[in-house]
Amino acid sequence: MVRKRTLNLERSLERFLQSALLALLASGYLALALAGALDLAGLVAGAAVLVARFAQLAGLVQFTIPERWANVATVCYLLFVPADYLLPSRDLIRATVHLIIFVAAIKVLSARTARDNAIVGLVAFLEMLAAAVNASSLTFLLLLLVFWAATLAALASAEIRGAMRGRATAAGTAGIGGWLGLLTGVAGVVVLALTVTLFLVLPRTARFALERLAPRAQRVSGFAAEITLGQPGEIRRNSTPMLHVHFAGSEPPAGLHWRGTALAEFDGRRWYNSPRGGAVLRTGESGYVQLVSDDQRRRLGARSFYEVVLDGASEYLFFAGLPEVVHVNTDMLVRTPSGGVKLPFGGSGGMRYAVYTYLGGGAALDESPPANLSPQERDFHLRLPPVDGRTMALARAITGSAPDDAARARSIEQYLRAHFAYSLQAEESTSQDPLAEFLYERRKGHCEYFASAMAVLLRELWIPSRVATGYLGGTANPLTGWVVIRASDAHAWVEAWIPGQGWTTYDPTPSGAGWDRAGLWTRLGMYLDAAETFWQEWVVGYDQDRQLTLAFQTRRFSAPWLDGKWRRFTALWKRAVAGGWPREWTPPLVAAVALSTLVLALVFRRHIAALLSGRRPHDAAGERANAAHEAARLYRSMLATMRRRGVEKEPFQTAGEFAAGVHQEDAAPLIEEFTAAYYALRYAQQAEQAERMTLLLRRIEALPRSGRSGTAT
Repeated sequence: MVRKRTLNLERSLERFLQSALLALLASGYLALALAGALDLAGLVAGAAVLVARFAQLAGLVQFTIPERWANVATVCYLLFVPADYLLPSRDLIRATVHLIIFVAAIKVLSARTARDNAIVGLVAFLEMLAAAVNASSLTFLLLLLVFWAATLAALASAEIRGAMRGRATAAGTAGIGGWLGLLTGVAGVVVLALTVTLFLVLPRTARFALERLAPRAQRVSGFAAEITLGQPGEIRRNSTPMLHVHFAGSEPPAGLHWRGTALAEFDGRRWYNSPRGGAVLRTGESGYVQLVSDDQRRRLGARSFYEVVLDGASEYLFFAGLPEVVHVNTDMLVRTPSGGVKLPFGGSGGMRYAVYTYLGGGAALDESPPANLSPQERDFHLRLPPVDGRTMALARAITGSAPDDAARARSIEQYLRAHFAYSLQAEESTSQDPLAEFLYERRKGHCEYFASAMAVLLRELWIPSRVATGYLGGTANPLTGWVVIRASDAHAWVEAWIPGQGWTTYDPTPSGAGWDRAGLWTRLGMYLDAAETFWQEWVVGYDQDRQLTLAFQTRRFSAPWLDGKWRRFTALWKRAVAGGWPREWTPPLVAAVALSTLVLALVFRRHIAALLSGRRPHDAAGERANAAHEAARLYRSMLATMRRRGVEKEPFQTAGEFAAGVHQEDAAPLIEEFTAAYYALRYAQQAEQAERMTLLLRRIEALPRSGRSGTAT
């Protein structure tokens, strides 16, 4: 019977251990999926492995991969890793993720030994490590906490199982409780330290290092401070939030361009900016800085006020419209010659700034737009490397008889929108002129090609131009009121110098080039984003301003209700004191008081009866439980005292056998009397025996240590 119970307990522990390991793998898999580190093959394979293992543990299916097959499959896949890196994945991180998922599948479906379980735990840790490269959000932190709890559960259950199988720690079976507590505490501290390291350090360091090792055949969408045309491979959309924007008092306009910077130099493949200095803007103690002239601030037109939270680390600040005043928590800003505003020492995730912006036109940021560019600036924004000879003819054919530069720019914008297709897939090409290949052969590409083509066509017509980079649009979250701008919203467009207007925005990329986010996953993402926004705003960014806002909102909503109730109560009280109590209110009030008294009497009837009889309101079961607990407590204290005197009670001895086996002349009579009182209190519920046991315990504790003359046998 005992053997059967032991086997059942071992099976339960094994099932619990395997469930904890499955939770480890599941948290790592979800972290990888939410961080965008899994492709379709990885998503399907990982989900299939988790489902199969769950079916095994639930008893729905019974199969186990033989260890020999598992070893052979692992060796074969290790030989396949270089081919995976060179052909399907073409990315070091993705090939590594594929390897991790394969090892997880093999080990979790063939685990038999403690070493296999340790490998599964290591694989889960590697999954979380790979996910940490692209994640630092609240969702990732929650998954890390699940990982931490599952790790503690796995370690504790593995230690208990080892102790039951005779491989316990040096403390032995008797000390397994203390050893398990120590192990759990140490493991918790270590895993929590690793969690903090993953969450706070790796997203800011490992990503930079690993991206330098990964080839650029498959790029990830996002803002870039320069553009290089002709790179082969697909641009992978990344749904990581980069900006959160909240408009005050109005609905956010649709299709806003969130400008980071503009690129003015082109070498045939690359748009970039050479260092040309910049203007330092001092914010002062108030934190406000004016970015435009007073004439611009007096200009008529629509304006808006919004707050921006930078989720990703960026040295550039992003603005919609023409920012006039910005409030930022830093001593200075730098305005670049291309009209960008950036932090002098770079930025970090979670930075906030507020902007008062002009939305009345398409002008880009300029402190005071002059009537025309200086000759040096005009020449700088007209420079071109040697380009295809057909480009000038194409520019003239598109613009035709357009009367001015504004009409010419609009004609080029509409032509590219109507006659070219949008695509994120760049085909392999050895062309030395990727822009000409886009214009005359492929006629499809992403926004960088459209913006580059329009800028070059404008310069062929002697219209100064440059390529602006930033983000386009965003998705409004109805749960929070914030607009979420993701890395996949990264965009490039054109700014052309139009006389009388200054730098004016044009977007030649066809509309509808974004990707559809509708569906269940999007709605789930909105809830996750709402939780993330709450976390960032009321936990990470909770400061004095947030305290004042919360206090104001609480007062705003609670004060009218409380004031109304208090005024009504005081009016009734004054009326009652003055003898003006409404007679029609007396019967219902008396009935309510009587009913409330009856309900309270029924609820507290035992306490009332005990109070009237002078007894404590405990039922028989409670009294028995208290007596047994007190007897056991005093008996344990007696055993501890005797242990210090060298007398140890064996696990198989009853209380009476222990008392009969004590041969110390001074202690033996006291132990016999104490044991009799223990039986009377614990089993006969004689409450007065508790005091007797206490007095005997004090006498036993007062015995001299030198009085030992024997031990229990």
